[in-house]
Amino acid sequence: MMVSQLLVGTLSQGTIVVPHDKGTGTVGFLRGLVADLEGVAHPQDVVLSCGGRPLTEDEAPLTLLDGVNVFSTLRLRGGGKKRKKKTYTKPKKIKHKKKKVVMPSLKFYKVGDDGKVTRLRKECPTCGSGGSGGSGVFMAKHTDRHYCGRCALTYVAE
Repeated sequence: MMVSQLLVGTLSQGTIVVPHDKGTGTVGFLRGLVADLEGVAHPQDVVLSCGGRPLTEDEAPLTLLDGVNVFSTLRLRGGGKKRKKKTYTKPKKIKHKKKKVVMPSLKFYKVGDDGKVTRLRKECPTCGSGGSGGSGVFMAKHTDRHYCGRCALTYVAE
């Protein structure tokens, strides 16, 4: 008498040949065999299918033809739905663009009619003449104050 066999396609082992006699005639046995080979903790998570339809527990593979392919997959948990794309309520923030100033040193000095050079900006007293920075450290001119960017000295105009 010739022993019939099943070809079981597993996830990582490839195709294995399972001879099926009277002891190996249930889907539960095949499920346990594949779970042991794949290292799956629960044999219930292994789904066996043949011809595109899943095999039920009470169905015996003996009813299948000799040399038929049985495929094993894992049961997936979850399965969340697709989400609708979010519509944004506020427009994107427009980034600041740096303004290129041509020859910025012309803002600091003015040449008079007689050729004399005058300073247009106020010099910082701590950084400039007496401090470690030397002369030429000017303070920024705002609408209500003068501010030194080097030492953070601020003079508020009243």
